[in-house]
Amino acid sequence: MKRGLVESLALEGTALTVTLAPTLPVEARTLAAATAIRVFDRYTVIDRVIIVTGADKVSLARGEVEHLLRSESLAGLDGRQRWRHAVARVAAGLPTPEGERP
Repeated sequence: MKRGLVESLALEGTALTVTLAPTLPVEARTLAAATAIRVFDRYTVIDRVIIVTGADKVSLARGEVEHLLRSESLAGLDGRQRWRHAVARVAAGLPTPEGERP
């Protein structure tokens, strides 16, 4: 994730809140999915990732992401193609934020 997109990070207990710039170069759902997968893979203590962009807020629990990934393990997403498919699968399982086309 580009540094210019992140406005702030906050860690409260086992939840990480990432506040992003209100205008994004990709769909918010896609960015939320990619962020959650990376955070859960690298930081096992984090149980929830909350992505805030403008007025939209997406909250993802570790179990929810693992369920959406089905048989893929977070650590097993080593190939670029597998990574893209995993992000697309998780993003498709998220609700569409206001103002974003389904």
